[in-house]
Amino acid sequence: MSELSETLDQKVLQLRGQGQAYARISRDLGLDRAADAQQAFRRALRCLPAVDAERVRDEELSRLDRLAERVRADTTRNEMDRSRHLKTIERMRVHIRDDN
Repeated sequence: MSELSETLDQKVLQLRGQGQAYARISRDLGLDRAADAQQAFRRALRCLPAVDAERVRDEELSRLDRLAERVRADTTRNEMDRSRHLKTIERMRVHIRDDN
């Protein structure tokens, strides 16, 4: 991994730790898609010492739980939109849990 990539990954990890959304992180850092920020976060997570990675993983899963609750409670979206968003959140949870 290049030094530039490592620096980007660490910046994404830092911003996500501050609670910023992947979409905002990707815009702020000039990435093409929110998924690029998610991938950088996961790369950075894999580089952390086990104890730190477990803490960050728990924090991220907690953020995703809160996001899922907000989506479920969002009556401005139709059921199909909520379902699609919840499936995306679940995929993100699986990726975070599996990146051990």
